[in-house]
Amino acid sequence: MNRMPVIFTGHGSPMNAIGDNKARRGWSELVKQISKPKVIIAISAHWTTDSLYIRRSEDNPKIDDMYGFPQELYDLKYEPKGSIEYADRAIELLDDLVEVNNQWGIDHGVWAILNTMYPEADVPVVMLSTNIEGDATYQYEVGKRLKQLRDEGAMILCSGNVVHNLRMVAWGSEEGYPWAIEFDQEVKEAILERDFESVINFKEIANYEKAIPSGEHFCPLLVALGCVNEDDNVTVFNEYCELGSMSMTSYLFK
Repeated sequence: MNRMPVIFTGHGSPMNAIGDNKARRGWSELVKQISKPKVIIAISAHWTTDSLYIRRSEDNPKIDDMYGFPQELYDLKYEPKGSIEYADRAIELLDDLVEVNNQWGIDHGVWAILNTMYPEADVPVVMLSTNIEGDATYQYEVGKRLKQLRDEGAMILCSGNVVHNLRMVAWGSEEGYPWAIEFDQEVKEAILERDFESVINFKEIANYEKAIPSGEHFCPLLVALGCVNEDDNVTVFNEYCELGSMSMTSYLFK
């Protein structure tokens, strides 16, 4: 089997799951560039925990972890099967880092994306949490341990946002604040130059305090970088900022 890709994508507002918007157009184009995987290993910023957890189950109940949105979002059904086989394989690779926890399901950090990429929900999904207690080096190590799954039919989908500051959101804005754009660009340049150390050491990048006031949306990017092979090509997609303090910039490694 061909090696499956690693994707880090900004998910932004849950409204990106429906209607016509830039995020969905990007995800629609993305799926044309990749082979259909046997399974998706999904790391979500919205399953934020104080340890690393994995869902080991045959199902994935939809979690509506958002409030005050149109009823259409809550009515949307997206509940792909799980995969105990691949969950067990991930547990084997992650070893002492991970515990089984089936109290969560598939949250909007993942279903908002997959609703566009695989609308029939016909690809199994294994959910992994974001361990907010782990530092940047830890997140990268999680990715390194998961990397082998790419050669076993698994696509790795890491969902967060490079810049994510809800306290500074400018509702209705289709652009980013200058500091948000600058931080996003610094990270992009480092990734394109394969300077992953600079991304791991993101606290040395100007304005990181504004860009990453809490780490849960940035951690999935570090996991994704850990999954990258030396011979992977990188494609940037959905490269834009919105709401002032939100970056949607996303990366495909294959």
